[in-house]
Amino acid sequence: MTARHCNILFKPDGAGVDVPAGTTILAAAAKAGVFVNSLCGGDGVCGRCRVIVREGKVSGGSTEPFTHSEIQEGYILACEGRVESDLVVELPLETQLAKAPEYAGEEVPELTDVSRAARRKVPFAPLVRKTYLQLPPPDLNNNVSDLQRLELALGKRVATEGFQMGLKVTRRLPEVLRKSDWAVTAVTGFRGPLTEIIDVEAGDTSQRNMCIAADIGTTTVVCHLVDLRHGQTLGQAAKYNSQAAYGADVIRRIVHASENADKGDALRQAVIGDLNELIHELVTRYRLGRRDITLIAASGNTAMLHLLLSLPAESIRKEPYIGAAYRLPPFRAAEMGLQINPRGLLYCLPCVAGFVGADIVGGIYASGLAQSEEIRMLIDIGTNGEIVIGNRDFLVCASASAGPAFEGAECRCGMRATRGAIDHIRLADPQHVLSFSTISSAPPLGLSGTGYVDLVAEMLRIGVIDKTGRIDGSLSGDCVRHGDYGELEYMLIPADRAGGDRDILITQSDVNNILRAKGAVYAAASVLLKSLDMGFNDLAEIMVAGAFGNFLNLENAIFIGLLPDIPIQKLRFVGNTSLAGAKLAALSQTAYEDIFAVADRTTYFELSTDPSFMDQFVSACFFPHTHIELFPTVMAELAGKRSS
Repeated sequence: MTARHCNILFKPDGAGVDVPAGTTILAAAAKAGVFVNSLCGGDGVCGRCRVIVREGKVSGGSTEPFTHSEIQEGYILACEGRVESDLVVELPLETQLAKAPEYAGEEVPELTDVSRAARRKVPFAPLVRKTYLQLPPPDLNNNVSDLQRLELALGKRVATEGFQMGLKVTRRLPEVLRKSDWAVTAVTGFRGPLTEIIDVEAGDTSQRNMCIAADIGTTTVVCHLVDLRHGQTLGQAAKYNSQAAYGADVIRRIVHASENADKGDALRQAVIGDLNELIHELVTRYRLGRRDITLIAASGNTAMLHLLLSLPAESIRKEPYIGAAYRLPPFRAAEMGLQINPRGLLYCLPCVAGFVGADIVGGIYASGLAQSEEIRMLIDIGTNGEIVIGNRDFLVCASASAGPAFEGAECRCGMRATRGAIDHIRLADPQHVLSFSTISSAPPLGLSGTGYVDLVAEMLRIGVIDKTGRIDGSLSGDCVRHGDYGELEYMLIPADRAGGDRDILITQSDVNNILRAKGAVYAAASVLLKSLDMGFNDLAEIMVAGAFGNFLNLENAIFIGLLPDIPIQKLRFVGNTSLAGAKLAALSQTAYEDIFAVADRTTYFELSTDPSFMDQFVSACFFPHTHIELFPTVMAELAGKRSS
């Protein structure tokens, strides 16, 4: 019996889709290409996928997250509401997700000091090259085979220990040589000591050789188009990772992928679709053909690369947290469904551990940490706070589960760093917001991770919270109130001044989430330093990588105890070093091999086995710290406010 189908119209997008009756609204939205805020991946626990059913009938759905008036208006959780008829579904502003991040255009590693400095130190020799050859035609005195003729000419131009060629290209070779009057372009790919002849193209196509450098992040996928003739970055494109429909964090996605093969393939198809969409955008913008892209250099965390390649990822989330593979050879991109040159190669940067991936390894190399004489720290603050300490003599790393609070998740009004997100805020006193800024200067919809760092620091400064993070319920006025479930809330912007239809506020649970997240990062860095018999003041520099760092107020990060209280000049933002690492690998065979060497000499430190980690974590779960003497400038500022 054929299942009854229903038509769903989503507003304000205007997207429509037909789905079988019984499908969840969230699944229907994903099929329609409508981005819905769903941090838990449809488990019904985050309460973010709020939608309004304007017309039609649905079944299921808890009323717990909604007020009486919202229930009357037709609010329902998209992950729980099941389609029973044709529907018209409206997405409130706070539920809508932008397709692309607002900040992507600001992250161009080719323009940063980090990547420029690194590029000066490695020879320019792209992983995939095009070499134009005018071969001598055969005669009775020069009667070597077509393949040997090609290899003899190519060997004079390409340094290698030997060539290899696939059967498909070998079969085509005689026809291509003769039809082109022996004038051909050899496309070659680096495979360590050997070189693969990827393809042989008629005529001179050497002027059109491009690559995609890709950073496959848990939240965002960013691609740069690079001209392999001279290494120039032509442009960039970015979008949110479509895997978010299956959960905001990698653990939820791994669980989803492990349930059955179809679900695992859905995750792979989601990110492959994202990459193909960005590739199409770039080749269209720059009037290229897909055949002109001969190489993709990909970086990302261990789980993202496993899901990209359909490698079993279940063991990453279970002790002892081991991945299927950390060092991968080049693959034919077409095998993955990537729409570039059919013979083009996909190179993945190496990983170190289940929770220290290629994004960190690429960052170690691109930031110059692995070549530094002085001991430095690299820190990437996200759902997992990865920390690396070292120099050219040693490298040691660790990963702390900070939770998604710094991604704007697990907080009532938290959101991604996208249009309308408050990224900075100042408070005049408990009753008044002095100033705030939003991404793209749009009306405020919620708070990004950096907005929360600023807000908690300001609340601590003016006494809205104490060092334990407890909100002062005795404050006068309407700024502090009890919410629907009795929890204390601190009101920032009422609904009539916000861009959405709800008050923008922070709850006691939100403060606690930020406290635990910052505590995990600080404790991880402290334990890693202690294992080396070092302290923060022994470091020449702390480099903050990633999108979060681009917007972070360093003074406020120190004030809440996320970063150590060291001279501000010893803290430096280094941008998207994951993407910079992928780009350097694409442009230099030496850099590519060096990055693998960096992975080999990086020692992973498992924090869960260190008996001091829990003590350090508990101590760090105060603002700024239990031992406030570790934060002398914060201590002085707080003492000054108490005496004034």
